[in-house]
Amino acid sequence: MKNIHKYLSHYADPCIKALDGFPNDIFFVNSVVIPAYKESSTFVSGYLNSSLAQQNTLMVLVINQPDTDTNKYPQQTLHQDVCAMGKIIWANESFTLVKSDKGNSSVLLLDSFTQPIPEKQGVGTARKQGVDTVLALIADNKIKSDWICSTDADASLPESYFDSLAEMRSDIYPKIVGACFNFYHESPDLKVHQANALYEQALRYYVAGLTYAKSSYNFFTIGSILSFKAKAYAEVRGFPQRSAGEDFYLLNKLAKLGDIIFLKDHIIKLTARCSDRVPFGTGPAVNQIISLQAQEKEYCYYHPQVFILLKEVLCAFTTLFDYCSTIEDWLVLLSKEAREGLLSLGFESYIKKQNAQQQKLSNKKQFYKQLYIWFDAFKTLKFIHFAKNNYWPDIPLERAINSAPFELLTEVTKHSDSLNNDS
Repeated sequence: MKNIHKYLSHYADPCIKALDGFPNDIFFVNSVVIPAYKESSTFVSGYLNSSLAQQNTLMVLVINQPDTDTNKYPQQTLHQDVCAMGKIIWANESFTLVKSDKGNSSVLLLDSFTQPIPEKQGVGTARKQGVDTVLALIADNKIKSDWICSTDADASLPESYFDSLAEMRSDIYPKIVGACFNFYHESPDLKVHQANALYEQALRYYVAGLTYAKSSYNFFTIGSILSFKAKAYAEVRGFPQRSAGEDFYLLNKLAKLGDIIFLKDHIIKLTARCSDRVPFGTGPAVNQIISLQAQEKEYCYYHPQVFILLKEVLCAFTTLFDYCSTIEDWLVLLSKEAREGLLSLGFESYIKKQNAQQQKLSNKKQFYKQLYIWFDAFKTLKFIHFAKNNYWPDIPLERAINSAPFELLTEVTKHSDSLNNDS
């Protein structure tokens, strides 16, 4: 609990101060955090009518909007509608705790719209506020499970949602710090459904490419399918406060602490829809695909050769320790494209820094651990973009999938041992 208390004291969102006075006689087993902006209350009523609501669960609903939006009516309506779904048992200026009329769950509403969130902080801050709230309640022994779930208003959760995480006990799986549920998109609007299906293929293609390359960062970065351990979340100082990509950066930090598992048999249904809530991600991608299809243009994505190049580098890393003092001799063993891609990331400076810290070079395991941390999900993406921009431009997604030397898998295999080993 030491790391959690340190996080809450120094890095948590100030909103948790308003939890003072939270009822002492109310306890929960599970928690789930949902940010909501311009949403109806349908998803809340759907959850409260589901079998999941029979479990003793707290939903933390962060009703938010950016400071560039002056229309508070949708958020006020959502707040009022959820309050009408049960009995208000505790409230102050920030929080409202509603005990559901049905099931055994409650909803803790956080008002982040009366005082809007700065636009540049967006959904990242909303998720952080919700998760920090749960973390504070865990630290106060109000929530039993140390798994914190993060999802969205467009998600329909499986009956096994909480049970699947409860099975991942720390005493049996000590290296697990996070989990991604399997998922699929669905929409009654045919155009939106087809566009989202194409984007989902792109997401699976990307993770399959990382898996093929034996990257340790081969996981889906979708905010609506995430769960993570409370202690690990505190250790990486929580969600970054940004308007998009907060899920990517959180997972990138968590993966440096332990394993991110893929729960392939526990599937979340996501409502496929167009969206302008975030600057990039699923919603804007669907908008782009629909626009391209209207112009009879193909949706393009990464050339499979970029993953082949990534695999070359990651495989070559296994011999890097033996060349630390003569890095030029190691670099000439790589293809021109791989060498230039690594150098564009500041690879030489990184190795020189390692050489200056001789104690790290004497320990092979520690060397590879540091290399794994350095060549993380962000640098992997930058490497792929270098290859894309300089050698292999995007091609139509269907052609990329058909010509790739790997299959689109629903199960993601961990490859952390490729860089964290003694051999």
